Amino acid sequence: MISRLHLLRYVERTSVLHRADARTKVAALVAMVFAFSFNPGWVSVAIVWATLVLGLLLGRLPAGVIPKPPKALLAAMGVSMTFGLLSGGEPFVTLADNDIGLGGIILQTRLFAVTLGLLGLALLLGWTTKAADLPRAADWLLSPLRRLGIPTDDVIAALTLAVRALPLIADEVATVIAMARTEPKTADGIIGRGMGILATATVASVRRAGEFGTAIESRGMIRIPRTPGSWTGADLVVVAIAATITTGLVLAPS
Repeated sequence: MISRLHLLRYVERTSVLHRADARTKVAALVAMVFAFSFNPGWVSVAIVWATLVLGLLLGRLPAGVIPKPPKALLAAMGVSMTFGLLSGGEPFVTLADNDIGLGGIILQTRLFAVTLGLLGLALLLGWTTKAADLPRAADWLLSPLRRLGIPTDDVIAALTLAVRALPLIADEVATVIAMARTEPKTADGIIGRGMGILATATVASVRRAGEFGTAIESRGMIRIPRTPGSWTGADLVVVAIAATITTGLVLAPS
């Protein structure tokens, strides 16, 4: 069974997305997010979600890769939606002779749809791309800035550490939460248990950071090999799809 927190974990498959170069996929994702940021309307949100579904189908990914949302996140979303409903705003509906404004809850719904849709595209990139290829793709994407004297090597090194550390931290957090569920309930309540989980996860994160720092001191700064990759027909397919989606996001009505 695929891990419940399958973040930035490559899923071995034979598909168009898996065969495409990491540089192509990263550039396509950046272009779509950039176009979407200028026109985050409902039509654009629908295009993003349709792109996510298309990516899952093209990548031949099983449903098990989709992480289950934590109950705390669902509870926070429910509270946020409640406040959105209380804030009111146009449009209004009449219920039992009372005018109820739906503007706040509609805005909140779109915010969640945008956030989850973009997060899904980022996860799709991680599921279809080996983690070792992402820094090289970022290095290629940021190469024009190197000519301006910007220290892109430091940015790439930090990105490399983040990509390698995120799955480890996710596993640490999942382990801490699983252990907390098996412990007997105490008088501290939900808030006390939550603070304990947060403190334990923080300690684990700091320990991982220390291990990475020790490794860098002993082995030296991370170097990204700048070996040219090969472009294939799969890259042309990804470019064509990304160009179509980006154009749709730009021309979509607000």
